[in-house]
Amino acid sequence: MARPKMNDTQKKDKRLTVRFLTDELEELSNQAEISGLSISGLIRKKVLGKRITAATDLKMLSELRRLGGLLKHFFNESSGVYQKKTYAILNELHAAAVRIGRKCEGE
Repeated sequence: MARPKMNDTQKKDKRLTVRFLTDELEELSNQAEISGLSISGLIRKKVLGKRITAATDLKMLSELRRLGGLLKHFFNESSGVYQKKTYAILNELHAAAVRIGRKCEGE
């Protein structure tokens, strides 16, 4: 499926050339990779004061939720054989997911 066409007000048709030191560009590149953005997208968000959420945090949150769902499924299928241990692990997964979620919202 092709991306929808932008109207004239949405097109990025202006260009700005900026020079960086090698180490500055490497740092920007690292930050862009962590956030899952291009370097220009990262710079644009930083300059405009928009929130930048690390893609790794979002992936981790998704994985914690997935693991919690699998553990809950295992608990239901096993008729609660390891009820106390399962409950403790689910609470830890939930607490970790909440912490990461708050971090993502606060950035």
